[in-house]
Amino acid sequence: MRGPLVLVSAGCGLWTPAFQSTLTKAAGLARRGKYEAASQLLESEVYNYRDSFMFFYLLGLCCLYSGNYGVAHDYLTRAHELKRREPSALLALAALYVKRADSRRAISLYLEVQDIDGKNRTAKRALNILKKYAGSDDLQAWIEKGKLRSLYPRFPRAKVKPSKVIRNIVFCAAFLTLAAVAFSKRHEFAALYAKPSRAGFAETTLTAAERQDPAMLGGVYSFILTEKQILSAYENARRYFNEHRDNAAMVEINRITGSNANEGIKNKARLMENYIEAPGFETLRRKPSDNIKYADAVKAPLLYRNCYVLWRGAAANIIVGQAETTFDFLIGYDKRTDVEGIVRVRLPFAANIDTGRPLEVLGKIVPLYTPEVIGLEGITVHQPVN
Repeated sequence: MRGPLVLVSAGCGLWTPAFQSTLTKAAGLARRGKYEAASQLLESEVYNYRDSFMFFYLLGLCCLYSGNYGVAHDYLTRAHELKRREPSALLALAALYVKRADSRRAISLYLEVQDIDGKNRTAKRALNILKKYAGSDDLQAWIEKGKLRSLYPRFPRAKVKPSKVIRNIVFCAAFLTLAAVAFSKRHEFAALYAKPSRAGFAETTLTAAERQDPAMLGGVYSFILTEKQILSAYENARRYFNEHRDNAAMVEINRITGSNANEGIKNKARLMENYIEAPGFETLRRKPSDNIKYADAVKAPLLYRNCYVLWRGAAANIIVGQAETTFDFLIGYDKRTDVEGIVRVRLPFAANIDTGRPLEVLGKIVPLYTPEVIGLEGITVHQPVN
């Protein structure tokens, strides 16, 4: 019988949670029954794992175990597309078809598993059950008793080979040795770490000429700034950027590019913008002060253009296409009381969204119709299972 899928951690991460990969952490949460927490962790990294079989398989399996069958089907189908002959994904999809009473498709998938792995016990057992209850209502009664879960594939576990254990011990010993040397020479290294520099930061330094005459005369601008205000906004943008406070940096960049600053300063602000990174769910959850409030964004849309937000609410007027999903996002309506405002959201993928449940959207503020009206370019969405 083919064993369960295996996740292998690298380095000291075999023992230290801080070094474990997102997939390993999510699998560990799911094995402990924390399907919602595992789903949230995975969804926050959708861009980093968009072509990963294991990512979509884990996410689909979490939804399957938590009873979110429609979303589970979408994720497991994507996993199957990435790895056509992986029995675990086929078993999970087959269980979904059993749940839907689509025995024909379920049997087809179980037979495909047997073709790949002739000793697979789950596929053999499932075929016997489907044969036993064929043509009767007893199969539905069997499912309602909660026995379908016995056909679900198990969540993968981290597996350690002896050679990897030895390599990890050597790696950790070397790490501890280097740490001891670094500690003994900490005063010599202090200067190197006093001002950490982010990629692209050095390229944003202003020249003497740019500093000497920072403002332009004449023209129409959204923000009219003094020379002192231009230089102050630019240095604030650089500081926030180097501290990885990208939303705060983006606000200052927008202030500069929409102002009467000279073209040299504007071009370097735009260069900084090219290095701005999309955050994950957990990034904005850990630092709510970095999250832009809807009330602020709608008052100054030009200032908050291209800032990333994590907003809660509910969806309405959903349109799902093959390659995108659009809907009206009712900000603040997650508790079904007050609506702060309505924003049109576009997701660059087909999404299964339940209008009856609260919704979290991670996305970027973009102009809609006119620069003064905001919309959201969605990155990912999340809905609690319950």
